[in-house]
Amino acid sequence: MIAKRIVLSCLVWTVAAGSWTLGGAAQEPVGERLYVANCQRCHGTEGRGGQGPTLVPFTWTHDEARDRIRHPLCDMPPFRESDLSDADIREIVDYLKSIK
Repeated sequence: MIAKRIVLSCLVWTVAAGSWTLGGAAQEPVGERLYVANCQRCHGTEGRGGQGPTLVPFTWTHDEARDRIRHPLCDMPPFRESDLSDADIREIVDYLKSIK
């Protein structure tokens, strides 16, 4: 009887921990995650500059950002659609526009 309670208790804790982890990941802003993975290395934390220029306040439209990311006017490496989809770029732009 005690062994069953211990096993059941462990199972409940495992499920609860898994749900908490999945819930936390789902709430993480997609645009921020994409920015960190693809842009932060050069443009710094929250787009505040680094090797590359600062990006905040972010004033480009989604289309302008997509065009400049695909065909940079500087020494930034271009990102093809296979690297970042248009939807990914939209998420990054929305994230940058949200930074105050």
